[in-house]
Amino acid sequence: MGRLRDLMLLAAVLLTWTAEAAQLRIVGTVTDKFTAAPLADAQVRVYRNGERVRTLTTGLNGRYEVLLDNNADYVIRFVLPGHVTKCFTVTTHGPIWEGDHSVKEVFIEMTLFERVPDLDLTFFDLPMGIARFDPLDGRMDWDEKYDGRIRGEVAALMEEVTRALAARGALAKLN
Repeated sequence: MGRLRDLMLLAAVLLTWTAEAAQLRIVGTVTDKFTAAPLADAQVRVYRNGERVRTLTTGLNGRYEVLLDNNADYVIRFVLPGHVTKCFTVTTHGPIWEGDHSVKEVFIEMTLFERVPDLDLTFFDLPMGIARFDPLDGRMDWDEKYDGRIRGEVAALMEEVTRALAARGALAKLN
């Protein structure tokens, strides 16, 4: 009985030493969909478990950076007056190892475009991606089935937006 207890204790100690739990840092830029120019003054709103916990504003380079805590569900929402708001979600649930301070960094560009009068773009209120971050191995994976389900609707709406902006002459001004 004592030997089994010693082996279990040794396994727990080794697991603690060898397992790595990481936090996720998301860095990226907010850019214009049609020109790829960085968008200054865009708000990046961070919601953790349904509560807004932080709001950042992009600078001239459109850059943002957010460090996420583990064991939470996040919505990262991008807002700029006169533009369609977009978001993505990340869940960071997984084991936490005391004393681990490693950080995994992922780059995510978010493109925004002007609102188009008389065009229903409420579909973009849905997340443009759903990701899961595993603190144990530091990997972030996107939900490919979800991406596949929304891809067609996003493409169709973007064609409508392009046509509407072209008809207004707005795309010629951008290029």
